[in-house]
Amino acid sequence: MAKQKFAAFDIDGTLFRSGLYREVAYELMRMGVLPPDVLEETTAKNREWRHRTHGNAFEEFEMLLINRIDNFLPQLRIEDYEEAAQMVLAKRADNVYVYTRDLIHSLKAQGYFLVAISGSQIELVEPFAAKYGFDAWVGQQWERGDEYFTGNVIKTHTGKDVILRDLAKRHNLTFKDSYAVGDSNGDVGMLSVVEHPIAFNPTFELYEKAVENGWPMTIERKNVIYTMSAQPDAPYALTSVRHQ
Repeated sequence: MAKQKFAAFDIDGTLFRSGLYREVAYELMRMGVLPPDVLEETTAKNREWRHRTHGNAFEEFEMLLINRIDNFLPQLRIEDYEEAAQMVLAKRADNVYVYTRDLIHSLKAQGYFLVAISGSQIELVEPFAAKYGFDAWVGQQWERGDEYFTGNVIKTHTGKDVILRDLAKRHNLTFKDSYAVGDSNGDVGMLSVVEHPIAFNPTFELYEKAVENGWPMTIERKNVIYTMSAQPDAPYALTSVRHQ
């Protein structure tokens, strides 16, 4: 049986214009589920990020939010979490980037097997990925007890290259003409193992990796999509501009 071509996508910040995990945390705050000190701390860090007080403001806010939620898991009722997740998907699932949405549609039409690999929770990743036509998906898992989460977390966002190789074996996929699209340093692994890596709206860390490896970069800003490609012995050149 012939192997199928595939394309792998990150979700948060690559397809989804925010972070699914971040939006569910906000929803839990609005529901009054999280304790006041979590709200106070994360609001302060969020303010630093919004005001761009320093270069690592977003990373600090993100890590604080993730750590505080992870620590709260044994006190988080599964029912409350599922309600928050449903609210996020109902209100925000259409909030996606045009470039990646259109690329997904194009590759699907060409017969590509579509893979989503995310650090967000599988309860969010699965319905979101299914909505956009993915064939397989991987997300973070929170171990469940009877009524509450246990606090054990199975993370996925540190080895996307390993996950991708495993999926390729399980689904009989070929790396020939393969694609991967990501926006952050956590996506470098999967971008490194495909033939067509795309750094989309990259963080500075991913930008540096893209320049080092000569990977093309695409920026979506307002209603314009800019694509840049590495040139021999020259800076990146703007190779296309598309109005949405």
